[in-house]
Amino acid sequence: MKKPNVVIFNPDSYRGDVLGHLGNPAAVTPCVDQLVDEGGVSYANAFSQSPVCTPSRCSFMTGWYPHVHGHRSMRNMLKQHEPSLFSVLRREGYFTWWGGKNDLFSVTVGEDYLKYCDHKFKPGGVDTGLFHPSPRPEGDALHRVFFRGEISSDEGGGVYTNRDAECIQGAVDFINNSQDDMPFFIFLPLGNPHPAYIVEESLRSRIPTDELPPRVSSTSLQGKHPAVLDAMREAYKSSRVAEEEWRELKAVYYGMCTKVDALFGQVVEALKAKSLYDDTLIVFMSDHGDFAGDYDLPEKTHSTLQDALVRVPFVVKPPRDVAIQSGVRTHLVELVDMTATIYDLLGIEPEYACQGLSLRDSLAGSDKEIRDAVFAEVGSRAGEEGFINTDVFRMPSDSFYAIQSGAAIPFHEAGSYAVMCRTHEYKYVRRSYNDCHELYDLRKDPNETHNLSGSPPCAAVEQQMQLRMLDYFMQTGDVLPHEVDSRGV
Repeated sequence: MKKPNVVIFNPDSYRGDVLGHLGNPAAVTPCVDQLVDEGGVSYANAFSQSPVCTPSRCSFMTGWYPHVHGHRSMRNMLKQHEPSLFSVLRREGYFTWWGGKNDLFSVTVGEDYLKYCDHKFKPGGVDTGLFHPSPRPEGDALHRVFFRGEISSDEGGGVYTNRDAECIQGAVDFINNSQDDMPFFIFLPLGNPHPAYIVEESLRSRIPTDELPPRVSSTSLQGKHPAVLDAMREAYKSSRVAEEEWRELKAVYYGMCTKVDALFGQVVEALKAKSLYDDTLIVFMSDHGDFAGDYDLPEKTHSTLQDALVRVPFVVKPPRDVAIQSGVRTHLVELVDMTATIYDLLGIEPEYACQGLSLRDSLAGSDKEIRDAVFAEVGSRAGEEGFINTDVFRMPSDSFYAIQSGAAIPFHEAGSYAVMCRTHEYKYVRRSYNDCHELYDLRKDPNETHNLSGSPPCAAVEQQMQLRMLDYFMQTGDVLPHEVDSRGV
């Protein structure tokens, strides 16, 4: 009997709150919403294990937390000897098709991708404008915050190419030509809605600006907060950006999410047209979120762990033979659970110690809590040369990442490593190299504006969160291989 197909649709930097079915009136996401209506489950409290691309992807593709195998930086990617969903599914007879960005596997030449997958689709065009200086003049308030704005729907070339659409068309063509005798795994790590903030007019016009959630302003912050955020705000000249300009940035970002939704819909329709939809396990998820103007910041940091950065969409539509009660779940879940769930639903023994938890019972309708807390990690140890992304030194000095890194690198060199422990009620962030720990009462302060760490009335809660974090490291500090070594030779 043929195994179910697997499709993982993985947009980059997609916030967990930009989904219509979760009650956001400004989110125009009909295709993902329909997936939930037609046999999918959406996890409203899903969290990535890092707010940064490569660490998050290395984590969810292995089912291991970042500290377990040292994948905490942008430049330490998975090696061929490390297990992953790709290697396991290839071993199980799946044809593995990959269309999109990397930030996952270690490669030195294009042919190296074939060490990890059967086909790596290469879209045309090479210039996305991601690493270029802003086309806006220095005096423009939006010059430094990665904002490009709207383009006409037929505009192409230059610093804006639609590589995502090419990858989707490649996947659709692959589905249309797929054979019945071999299951496939399609991985679609798209570029959108990763900034720069730029979208077609036709998509921006669909976003009801008046319905956008209120922005979290830096003026609302109370108590002590990481100094790196002030350094970044200064580097971006955030104080020059007016409220209506931040709002337009967020609206463009939402338009980019709508674009992602439409691309996702094309893949789903292709599966249905080929009569493969019911027998395909579909996952819609992101690697991390985006500030989109919250806290007077664009994009993300490599130092902090706000929900805007680590809460992500996570929607699972299992194949037809899996019990399912579609809808929204509010359990705390982690992206490491994705890999464990896929192995379980496909009846696969991965042959390595996967640290995630299967969501099978939850998909079937169980309302039992799966986790009492979720965790994420970010940042460098002091003097950790391997953490610094030296690529930025070759970028133009007034490009976004050169500006961002100029503000952040001194903090990384001094040590920026931080770990989050988050329950439904509280979030605690502990920092290794300074005393700017963070504690938020999420029931009263969901936007994480009032840092209660060190407050005597919260001492018992803070101690409880510290002990839970200690348990986390004790329970996940390493993994033993399933194959044991001989002691008798």
